[in-house]
Formats: sequence, structure tokens, C-alpha cells
Amino acid sequence: MKTAILVIAHGSRLKAANEDLYGIVRWLRAAGRWEIVEPCFLQFEEPNLTQAVERVVVVQGARKLVLVPFLLFPGNHLQRDIPEEVDTLRKKYPQAEISLTRHLGIDERLAQMVMERVESALGGSGDGTTRPSKTLRPDEIETESFRIIDTLLDLSPFPESHRPVIKRVVHTSGDPDFASTLVFHPEAVSSGLEAIRRGRNVFTDVNMVKTGIDRKRLASFGGEVVCRVASPSIRKKAKEEGKTRASTALRVSAPALSGGIVAIGNAPTALRETIKLVEEGRTRPALIVGIPVGFVGAAESKSELEKQSIPYITNRGTKGGSAVAAAIVNALLRMA
Repeated sequence: MKTAILVIAHGSRLKAANEDLYGIVRWLRAAGRWEIVEPCFLQFEEPNLTQAVERVVVVQGARKLVLVPFLLFPGNHLQRDIPEEVDTLRKKYPQAEISLTRHLGIDERLAQMVMERVESALGGSGDGTTRPSKTLRPDEIETESFRIIDTLLDLSPFPESHRPVIKRVVHTSGDPDFASTLVFHPEAVSSGLEAIRRGRNVFTDVNMVKTGIDRKRLASFGGEVVCRVASPSIRKKAKEEGKTRASTALRVSAPALSGGIVAIGNAPTALRETIKLVEEGRTRPALIVGIPVGFVGAAESKSELEKQSIPYITNRGTKGGSAVAAAIVNALLRMA
């Protein structure tokens, strides 16, 4: 069943103001988790909700639609306009299953973003102190970020080779807790560095991990980032076998994985598939970076990885994600 995700924004007469929604949609598409991701607007911009639903159902053949209001507050649009329009669309397209999620609403992550904006405006360090505000160059921002991380974390208990990876993950995620949850196989860093220096490829489960990896730096060693999740042949095979595209792409690529790095930041199924391929003797990557995120299967798949003898870097719990997986590979690239 083809699934479509429709992200609904209010819309503005200013074209530039609508670009934020297009940016969110590009990120969701890059994740590679759904066949169709489209924007739509309540007013001032097209496509509107009705037009978008018609496009994905009639033209693109979607049979499962998830509508996500990209709105903060439950005003008239959320309480009346959208539900009424959704009821009409359900009657018009009975062949499609249409679900409406809750709006963004109140969320701790939004509060954290507000605090970050305030600290940035005040020249804050994140520790309650402020500094004179000034415009920093990108390299200065990174230097200052790592200085702050050094004040937050005591990395002395960790092996020296692990510290750059831990710091890069904390820098990327903004979450110091990763320092205590990351788990390294004893040969993980040395094996990953050797693979990079030999020009081996990095294979990812989704395009968002691929996008985050410093491909230019990897290419300087002779390697490239490979992600086959969007391939039509993979899509077809996954549908026929009833498996995820991420796991199917890695199984099809099994021989090529040997000696390279597998970086998984999204799909627990892809990590389980990679582990299975290793156990079957079909492949042996130099390093598995297994950082899938989520509440279904993520923690369990990472626990399975910890039991393997093959070099790995993972973390315990539900946290993770594409940005974290890419950060680990980028840390290794800088070390190499």
C-alpha cells in the first residue's frame, strides 16, 4: 500500500515565508521512509489540502494518507476547518485511508529551541553565563561549541581514540547524555580508520545519513557514500517481499559491504538485516555504525549489535538518528 505524507502549513502571501515548509518536506523526503511526501497550505499558497490529496490519490496512487498539521496552536483551522475538510475528503476518496495527526503543540523540544535562541541572542554559553554578543564565523562557532562541550563533559575515563567521536556526536545532537550511552567495540575506531584510509565505501540505510556525511573528505581517500533505498528495483523487491526498503537495500548490497562501513541512523530493520548478513557469513564490514532511533525495535537491535564480535559503534536506548550516525562517520573521517 503506497503511503503519502502531507505536511500542512498555514501559508503566507510572502513566498519566502512558505519556504520553511518546503525545507521540512525536503528533509522528510531525504529520510527515505515514505514513498510520497508533499506540502500543502491552508491559504495564500497552492497546493491547498484538497488539491494535494487529489494529486497523491488520483495521480500517484496513494492508498494511505497521513496529514500532519505543521501548526503550533489549536486555533480555528485545527478545531474546525481541517477536520471538516478531512471528512469531506474521506467521503470523496473512500479508496484511501486518511489519518490526521495532532498539531505540533506544546513539546519539550520546542522549549529547548526557545532556550537555545535566547542563549544565542545573549551570547550565552549554555551554562547560565553570557558573553558580549558578536557575529561569529562558522569556524569560530564550532570552536566555541567544542569549548563548551569540554566544560560540560569529563572525557578522561574514555579511551583517547573514542573522545573525538563522542565530542562530535554531542556537538551534532546537542545532547551530552550520548557520552554515557555510546558503546564502542575495542577495534571499532582502528578498523573504521583503516577502512577509510583504504578508500572503502560507506553504505547508509537512508539518504539523510548520506546527506550528512562529508562526501568530499571521503572522496579524498577514494571512497564514496552509497545509499540504494530510493532505487526503483529496491522499492519493487521490498514490496514483493514485504520488507523495508532500507533492509532490502543492504541485503542486495551484501557482497559490497565487506571491508566497508555500514552507517545506520534510521531503520532498526536495516541494522537487524546487517547483523543477520554477518551471522550468515554473507558479508563482513570493517565497521557497523548502528544508531537507529525510535521506540519500536531500535534499542533491541542495538542490543543485538553489542553481542557481535564484528567492530561496531552504537548506543543504548531509543535515542539516535541520521545526524548522529553521520556525525560518527565524520569524526572518523577527520581523524583519518
